[in-house]
Amino acid sequence: MRYLFLFLFLPFFVLAEINQPLQNLLLDMEKIDQDVRKELGQLGWDKAPQDLQDKLARIDESNTQKLKEILNGRAWFTENEVGKKGIVAAFLIIQHSPDFEFKEKMLPVLKKSYFNGEGITGQEIALLTDRILINKGEKQLYGTQVDIRSGAVIFEPISAPETVDERRAEMKMPPLEFYKKLMEEMYDIKDHPEIDLN
Repeated sequence: MRYLFLFLFLPFFVLAEINQPLQNLLLDMEKIDQDVRKELGQLGWDKAPQDLQDKLARIDESNTQKLKEILNGRAWFTENEVGKKGIVAAFLIIQHSPDFEFKEKMLPVLKKSYFNGEGITGQEIALLTDRILINKGEKQLYGTQVDIRSGAVIFEPISAPETVDERRAEMKMPPLEFYKKLMEEMYDIKDHPEIDLN
C-alpha cells in the first residue's frame, strides 16, 4: 500500500498588530502637551500668566521622563507597533522636551527611523536638528526655527542660506519662502489666500 503525502506550503503572514496600550499612552501624553499649548496660544504666548507657563514646563518635563522610561532598553518605536499617530506623538514629546541631551541622543535614532521609512518625516528630522543647533549657539540648517517679533516672522540664523532650499527639498519640505508665508498665515501676520490652513 502506498501513501501519498501532500504537503501544502502556504505563505504564512504575520500581521503586526498595533500595541494599543502603548499607542494610547503616547496619545494621552500628546493630548496633555497640545491642550496646554492651545491654551497658551489662545491667551497669546507673550501674554500668558506665569502659572500657565510653569504648567507647560512641568508637562514637558513629565512627558520627557515618561518617554525615557518607555524607551528604557529599546531604541525607538516602529510604525507597525504604535501606528503613525503614536510615532507623531512620541516625536512631539522629544521636540518639546527641555532635555537637550536627550534630544541629541535621539536624533541619530530618529534619522535611522526616517531613512528606514518607519514613520518619521524629513520635516521632523529638520525641526529637531535645527532646534538642537540653535540651542548650541550654532546656525540652523533647514530654517525651521523662527521668532515672531513686531508682527514679523524672523528666521534664526541659517547656515549657507543660499542652499537652504536644496536641503529642505532633500527632506521633502517646501521652499523657505513658502514656509515663511505659512507662518505669517498661521500667526495672523499676513493673509495669503493661496494658503489654506483647513
